[in-house]
Amino acid sequence: MNTHLYEYFNELWHRYNKLIYSYFRWQFDEATAEDLCQQTYLNAWKFISIYPQKEIKNGKSWLFAIAKNVKNDYLRYASLYTMNSDYLNIYETTVSTEINFDDAVNMQKALNRLSKEDRELLSMAEYLSSREIGSVLGISASATRSRIKKAKDTLKIILKEYDLT
Repeated sequence: MNTHLYEYFNELWHRYNKLIYSYFRWQFDEATAEDLCQQTYLNAWKFISIYPQKEIKNGKSWLFAIAKNVKNDYLRYASLYTMNSDYLNIYETTVSTEINFDDAVNMQKALNRLSKEDRELLSMAEYLSSREIGSVLGISASATRSRIKKAKDTLKIILKEYDLT
């Protein structure tokens, strides 16, 4: 085994593991997030092992692209899709008061009213720059910023319906 590949993979793991896990945890329960995070790194390792000569220009964007594909595969084959509100950092920027149980339930309902694409976009926006998200989604950074703003605006409108602003 090429020591360089192992060191590169190890660097990716240590640098981005918490971010990749958080990306999944934002959308799934703890066990599922751990499984999907492991699958992401397994897929990354397979790619690095099969194509050792391939240059990866941005490891963070590359891993998030793999994570997005892992998530999509999971959703395609899984019948349950649960979003857990424990780690939704968007609460901090959207709601100025402390959230009680009823508010947390209403927040979950509001988030569930967003499209899957908007939820995914907002979750990636917590960890990636608009350029990196654009790279993952295959769109420009300016288009990414526009979509993020639209998703946040949509969420704010929905939150007003639940009196959470």
